[in-house]
Amino acid sequence: MNNQFYFINAFSKEKFKGNPAAIVFMNENRSEKWMISLAAELNQPITTFITPNGENNYELRWFTPVSEIDLCGHGTLGAAHILWSEGFSSSKSAINFHTQSGLLRSELSGQQIILNFNIKNSSETKVTEKLKRVIQLPIKSAAWAEDRYILELENQDMVHEAEPNLKAINELDGPGIIITSSGSGRYDFVSRVFAPKIGIDEDYVTGSAHCALASFWGYRLNKKEFMAYQDSKRGGELKLKIIGDKVEVIGDCITLLKGELYK
Repeated sequence: MNNQFYFINAFSKEKFKGNPAAIVFMNENRSEKWMISLAAELNQPITTFITPNGENNYELRWFTPVSEIDLCGHGTLGAAHILWSEGFSSSKSAINFHTQSGLLRSELSGQQIILNFNIKNSSETKVTEKLKRVIQLPIKSAAWAEDRYILELENQDMVHEAEPNLKAINELDGPGIIITSSGSGRYDFVSRVFAPKIGIDEDYVTGSAHCALASFWGYRLNKKEFMAYQDSKRGGELKLKIIGDKVEVIGDCITLLKGELYK
């Protein structure tokens, strides 16, 4: 793991789809300033830094091009994928990630990766004037999901066509918003995620957001298992399973390239 790095596409079986991330192995202590600078240089939605911490245990940190964040689903998926696909960890063993959001566990099921996260509970809230300024479309319902708003629209065409007001999003609590609607065909629901406060105007596929969407749609659909699609420009699909106060986020991942950082 000599300062190797990888570019991956998460929540996709196809190259140039899903959510891209850089995965960087750390074999020496680096300052937070250095990690932020490298994340800005690589200029991916997320750069994940991995530090070994015993057998099948690793420290994880995630940085957007402008700041560190507490939780990133696709960055975790990418880290697990590289550890298994490059032979750093046995595919027969689960991987434990120690993070600012606590211990995250990852398992391999066939070619798909299972991430085990805490569910984010959501509760109904009023559709305020502030929320109406975010999007110039009828809002069917709104919810607060611990750290962000979920706005439900009438149908998936509206979700696809929406052009949210990023300035208005910056005036809300939380890092960004989720817009969503019920789906059709194989998908129970669709969504898009906007997080301009942390340097991501629109995220392509957001594992952490689905910890909140599982709660939101579990109540509405009276279900505990879902197929979901994030309808961004690149697009990506996720399987979800609610188990008690946890949610399994399940998806595919592929590697695009790898390299080595110079000291």
